[in-house]
Amino acid sequence: MQNFRRGIALPIAGAAMLVGIALWLVYVVTGPGSGGPAGLYRHGASIAFAFVDGEDGTVRVANPGQRPQPTASAAKVITALAVLGKAPLVPGEEGPVLTMTEADSQLYWDYATHGGSVVAVGQGQELTQYEILEAMLLPSANNLADTLAIWAFGSIDGYRSAATQLVRSLGMKATTIGEDASGFSPTTTSTAEDLTRLATAAMREPVIAEIVARPEAVIPGVGPVRNTNWLLGQQGVVGLKTGTTDAAGGVFLFAATVGTPGRLVVGAVQGEGRSADDAIDRASALIAEIAATES
Repeated sequence: MQNFRRGIALPIAGAAMLVGIALWLVYVVTGPGSGGPAGLYRHGASIAFAFVDGEDGTVRVANPGQRPQPTASAAKVITALAVLGKAPLVPGEEGPVLTMTEADSQLYWDYATHGGSVVAVGQGQELTQYEILEAMLLPSANNLADTLAIWAFGSIDGYRSAATQLVRSLGMKATTIGEDASGFSPTTTSTAEDLTRLATAAMREPVIAEIVARPEAVIPGVGPVRNTNWLLGQQGVVGLKTGTTDAAGGVFLFAATVGTPGRLVVGAVQGEGRSADDAIDRASALIAEIAATES
């Protein structure tokens, strides 16, 4: 009887091992950072892209039936566009000087306490509109996204109303503006298809395109800040914006010049892995595939 049990147990153990190896191989091929085919995704991830020079504005959706998911800091691109719609700048302009209040200082402490990305500010500190945009879009300061939105629209509610009108005007039908201007709250949701439309609009706004193309900036009273987009300058990448929260996973809006002559392609990876690094890895594989077809 003992030999009989051993004869059954060994094949079962072998089969279990083969299943485990197969599952591991699937994860390696499709998991974040694997460099596997862009057409294979982890559960929940979504991808879309478009060419900015496309006359019909077609967004190419890699996986149809996308459902809205939290945007994380990609929401700051909505904030930047909304604010520049209300208070326009041209490259070279700094815009008005904002004096930080006690409420702005409290925003910093609130976000820092909850683990959000921040740039430290204190009451009485002065920053221009352009410097705040840099702090939002490069190191991804949640607190200054709210500060700028409240300055431009009077309140977060006022911002929400204006931002909702903006995204609808861009054809972003599946996007909801949430409780803050930073994307830290999971209540701001969208799809990769909508975020690709957002990326197109952002790269057509000269001030945003200028800022997101910089690897770093020096903000008076703050010091040097670095762009969280570490793919910048590689594979023709010229922008855009990273995002990470527990609810959103990894999010990355990208803009890259591909092919000969160069075409500007923009896109979004949403809900990939646990961090923006995972989303960037996935976007890198996608950009390589697009570049190959455009060569």
